[in-house]
Amino acid sequence: MNGQEVLLLLLRSGLHGQPLQDGELAAVSKLKEQHWRWLLNLAGRQTVTGLVYSAVEILPADVEVPPDIIMELMAANLAIERDSSHKKDVSARLCSSLQEAGLSPVLMKGSSVAEHYPHPLRRVSGDIDICLPEEEANKAFEMLSGQCSAPDGSLHCKIEGIDIDIHRRYFDLHIAQRLLPAPGSAEAELLMLSSHILKHAAGTGVGLRQFCDLAAAWKAHAGNIDASLLRRAERSSRIRRWDRLAASFLAQKLDTPQMLESLFPGQQACDTEPLMKIVFEGGNFGHFAANRGEVLGSGAARRKRDTVSRFLHHLPFSLRYAPRETLFTIRELVRGNLKRRRG
Repeated sequence: MNGQEVLLLLLRSGLHGQPLQDGELAAVSKLKEQHWRWLLNLAGRQTVTGLVYSAVEILPADVEVPPDIIMELMAANLAIERDSSHKKDVSARLCSSLQEAGLSPVLMKGSSVAEHYPHPLRRVSGDIDICLPEEEANKAFEMLSGQCSAPDGSLHCKIEGIDIDIHRRYFDLHIAQRLLPAPGSAEAELLMLSSHILKHAAGTGVGLRQFCDLAAAWKAHAGNIDASLLRRAERSSRIRRWDRLAASFLAQKLDTPQMLESLFPGQQACDTEPLMKIVFEGGNFGHFAANRGEVLGSGAARRKRDTVSRFLHHLPFSLRYAPRETLFTIRELVRGNLKRRRG
């Protein structure tokens, strides 16, 4: 069993709150300190350290983990929980302020899905993402300071040092609103998470945290899903192959078969190796891919060129699994570049 497989074992345990079984324990028991350090580095790149801590926390007493590793995990988890708690507090106060102004904010992505985890504060937090209807967005923009427009029409600002993104679009899909489930519903959250993963998998890259989010959401909503709503959006946007690939990934790698059973009853899982390659070559949103760290610290023009280059690198993958969405993304990239040149 290689290191990636051991990491997935630990993630499944932490994600579902279930102790490892005998065969799995045998693999973990063989780990030496240098193996654990490699695993912690990999978990950091995938931003899933909190889940690894949750798995280690419920290991049997006879499975020895080096004391230094335990201390590092405890310290890292404490920092994650503090950061998550602060962001949760800021998010709650911001949504309350928007609601008092007569607006209807809907939390998106990690800001909403963390509550589906066994230990919500152990999910590594990024930005706070909020969606507002088009007609309410401008009013919200006026309320907040530190405004700067983002390329997709969203607003980016900082509140108490926390990055806040307010979006006009809830879904990363290019289909009519009437074909999509209502934001705030279980079906909407699942479709939003899946389409967000697709967007990044086709672009700069995506990591395991986003798949853990999708797995946690499917587990939380199991038995309360109108799959026909998801299939309608799937047919309209022609992402059936993508959905089946994502469903297979959850079933095979994170022991979460609900998505596969709901959307593809009776069907076998498909080959997930193309997706595994993307996940592990770049880590969290592709930030750890070759030269990506250097690029992220450079100017906007270079970052834009690098994003386009990585999108083209993933083009065979994205055209295979989501051709319609890929063509819309190409159009948006071209429009964005033309707008930049005219400006």
